Formats: sequence, structure tokens, C-alpha cells
Amino acid sequence: MRLLAKTFLFSLWLTILATSLPGQASDSWDFDSISPADAPRPAPDPSRDIYMRLLRMVGCWNAHDVEGYMLAFWNSPQLLVVVDSEEYNGWQELHENYLNGYPDRNAMGFLEPLRVKIRFLHSDEALVLNWWTISQGGARDKIVGTSTMIFQKIDGDWKIVVAHTSFLEP
Repeated sequence: MRLLAKTFLFSLWLTILATSLPGQASDSWDFDSISPADAPRPAPDPSRDIYMRLLRMVGCWNAHDVEGYMLAFWNSPQLLVVVDSEEYNGWQELHENYLNGYPDRNAMGFLEPLRVKIRFLHSDEALVLNWWTISQGGARDKIVGTSTMIFQKIDGDWKIVVAHTSFLEP
């Protein structure tokens, strides 16, 4: 439980840090998936790389491909993922949870991202906020959630190194 509290405080600290970076307004993001398509973007655009990584994750989830989905996560014992009150330490533990949690891959449902916001903390590290829904059959079988993730560029690829997901009551 103490580690869960530390994780929450760390996530809170990162959010406060990201919203108070010098020279940026609290509502200034490097990328927002619902911003106008004609908004100017520098090339190359690392926020687009992260956004595309997230879209590949969505595609893998919707194909019920756990192995492909897990490619977005840092394959390290230092990976930290918190889902509501459950904590997963390391890639292997998270991977096993997905395999055991979805013995029938069709139960994964259909994931739809609603909004993605990205703010760079450093040139190789970004804070990502993601709002999403998962439909699991009928109209009443919908999960709504939010995820806060820290992406880091590792060996030339953007990987999730810390994540926290919360489910909202429908």
C-alpha cells in the first residue's frame, strides 16, 4: 500500500510539474488530438510519433493481440503500471496479468480513444493523457477510463515507462 501511495504522489507531482513548466500556460500542450488538423507542427514531430504509437496500441487491442499491445511498454523490471488500485511491477508481471485476465481474447472488447494530450517534459520524455472507452458487447457494456503515462525514448523508440489508469463509473 505504501508503494501505491508513492506512485499516486509521483503521478500527482508529475502532473503539477507538467502544468507549471516555465514559459507555458497550464492549458498549453505540445499535441492535442482534438486540435485543428491545420495547426502548424514542426517536422519531425515527436508528438506524432507518440500518438502513432498509441494508435498502434489501439489497433493491437482491437485485434485482441496482447503481444503487439505490450510492445508499447518498456520491457524492463522497472516498468510501473497502476490500474485503479492494482500495481504491476515490471513488464513480465503486466504481460502475465493481460494473458491471465483475458483467457478469452474476445473479452478485451473494442477500444476507442477519445482524446490524447501530450506535453514534453524533456526531449526524450513526455507526459501523455488519454481518455478512452472500451465496448464489450451491448450498449450497456461500456468501460470509460483515463490513463496518464510517461513515455520515454529508449533505443530510438517511444516506450511507456510509467502508467496509471482509472476507470470512471458510467
